[in-house]
Amino acid sequence: MVTIKDVARVADVAPSTVSRVISNNSSISEATRKRVLSVMDELGYVPNLTARQLVTNKSKTIGLVLKTASIEMRQNPFFTDVLMSISEVCKKHQYTTLVTTSMTDHELLDEVKRLVSSKLVDGLILLYSRENDAVMAYLKAMQFPYVVVGKALNDGYKTMYIDNDNIAASEALTSYMINLGHRSMVFIREHGEFLVSRDRAKGFVNICEKVGIKYEVFEMDSDRQAAIDLIHSFQYQPTAIITSDSMMNLNVLSALYELDIRIPTDIQTATFNDSYLNDSACPPQTVVNINPEHLGSIASEKLIQLLNDANMVQHNIIIPTTIIERQSTKRIEG
Repeated sequence: MVTIKDVARVADVAPSTVSRVISNNSSISEATRKRVLSVMDELGYVPNLTARQLVTNKSKTIGLVLKTASIEMRQNPFFTDVLMSISEVCKKHQYTTLVTTSMTDHELLDEVKRLVSSKLVDGLILLYSRENDAVMAYLKAMQFPYVVVGKALNDGYKTMYIDNDNIAASEALTSYMINLGHRSMVFIREHGEFLVSRDRAKGFVNICEKVGIKYEVFEMDSDRQAAIDLIHSFQYQPTAIITSDSMMNLNVLSALYELDIRIPTDIQTATFNDSYLNDSACPPQTVVNINPEHLGSIASEKLIQLLNDANMVQHNIIIPTTIIERQSTKRIEG
């Protein structure tokens, strides 16, 4: 069996240096770290993580908390992109990841309490932000390390938030649609108090009221029949529909197809978060690219820094967005 001493001898370093490389100690130079990792790979050395956890009282695991276990959430490309980027960063720092979610808020809180009390994770990344959240309140009370991918809350507690400026992003998309000639639009957001969809709706309203065009905002469950029912309930025929995320957009596209409403001839559509769903839709969808990979990678990097330095200065980070124009929108003639 290959030991730390074997790795140290071949790499020409002290056994303590190998241990520090395994624990990702920041005092080790990048050149030394790469040399030791190369020797570990060459010799087939696998660290005894269980033994190390008993000594350090650390699991070297980061927990990822999703807001719901619904099928729409599990299949949403945004979360796939975020989770993959988090996993990639954690792997680089010798951390594993553990995803937890539940169908109800009560179940989710119980699951998070279990992870914390049993020391299964060293820190958590919350992939949502909302006011008066029981999970966040529990983590604050326990002074447990976490960061949030979502909007910053002004609750007086020191928390690091990684997010887009969703109000500004929605204002930009709404202005883009108005510049195409739209003067009657609808915004559809998900039910609930999650701040991301609320802010996107707010940005939409800000610009519509500033310009003085006809608009409505609706909340909808993410399924095709709900979209059909909602479209039937419109008080007027809008020239454009903006949805708060890709999954909502997908259901709207399906409903419009079933109602024989053509895009972009009869109505135009746009949404948030670029993915294969938008690019391969019929027609391909204009979107706000919110860069989920950057959201995930920066959130995990910052949490790992926090785990290694509890006194680290925590600050919020805003990831920029861009509009990707596709065939679902075009300039209105006449």
